[in-house]
Amino acid sequence: MKKIYFFAALAFSFVAFASCTDSKNKGENKEGDSTEQNVSNGEEGKKIGPMGSFTSPEGTALKDVDNIEYVLYPHSYKSAMEAGEDIKGKTTIYYKDKVADSGEKNTELAGTRFRYPNNLLIPIYKDAKAKKGDIVLTWWQSGSGMKRAIVTDDSDPTMPKVHYLDLSFKGDGSGFAEEHDNEQLKPNSFVVLKDGEFQPGAPLAIKNKGELVVGILIKEVGDKVIYLGFAGSLNEIDKSEVKLLPLKPNYGVGDNVKSVFVDAFTKDAKVTKIDSKIGRVWVKEGDKEKILNIFEVMK
Repeated sequence: MKKIYFFAALAFSFVAFASCTDSKNKGENKEGDSTEQNVSNGEEGKKIGPMGSFTSPEGTALKDVDNIEYVLYPHSYKSAMEAGEDIKGKTTIYYKDKVADSGEKNTELAGTRFRYPNNLLIPIYKDAKAKKGDIVLTWWQSGSGMKRAIVTDDSDPTMPKVHYLDLSFKGDGSGFAEEHDNEQLKPNSFVVLKDGEFQPGAPLAIKNKGELVVGILIKEVGDKVIYLGFAGSLNEIDKSEVKLLPLKPNYGVGDNVKSVFVDAFTKDAKVTKIDSKIGRVWVKEGDKEKILNIFEVMK
C-alpha cells in the first residue's frame, strides 16, 4: 500500500510541477511535405508515423481557422517525434499556442514551429461567453497547463471569473485552487462544455481491467476516443469502453457513491457536503473525510 501512495504522489507531483512551467520549445520550421515532416526513426530505424501507434488518423482540417484564437496542444509531442519515440502512452501537458499554418491533416504552431496532428489539437474559438455555474475548458492563466474550471462570476461573460477544478483544493486555503480562486479569464481563452457531449475536456470514466478510471476527453474519432489518463498519459480506447460523466452532480448529500483513489473509482463513500459554486464534494470513506472535485465522485 505504501508503494501505491508513493508512486501516485510522485506522478501527481510531476504533473503539478510541469503545469507551473510554461515550456517554450523552439524548433526550426522544416520544409517539405507536412505529413512526412513529423515521421521519425525509432529503435532499429523503424519509422514512427505522426500518430505513433495510435490507430486514429492525423485528423481533418480544423474548422473556421480564422476564428481560432488559440489551440491547446500536447507539449511532449515535438520532443517525442524528434527522438523517434511513440507518443501513445506518453505523459504530456496541454499548453496554449497560436496557429501559424493549418493544413488538411496537421497544423503548424507559431511557438514551436512544428506540425501537430489535428486530432491531438483543441481549438479555442473567439467570442465565447459563459454564465455562472458553467464548466469551461481553459488553461491555468496565472500558471500554465490545460484545466477545467467552474464559472463563479459572470459579471462579464466574455471574461468570467472561475474556480479551477483541476487544481488541488485542501479546504484550509492552502491549495492551488484556493490561492487562485475567482481568477478572471482572458477574453477568447475558454470553451464552454456541454453536458452529454463528446467534447474536448469532457470528464470520462473508462473501463480498464475491471475498474473505471478517470480520463479527460481530447478527441472523439469515429469509434475511438483519444484521452488524457492518469498522470497526463495520452491514450486511445474504443468508445464503447467510455462513459461520459455529467457536468452537474447527479448525487446529493447522504448518497452512497464511488470516489476516486489514485486514478480509479474504487472507494465506497458517502457524500457529506456539496459546494455547487466551486464544484467541490466532501465525502466520507469509513472514518476518513476528503474533498474531491465533482468529476471524482460517481453515483
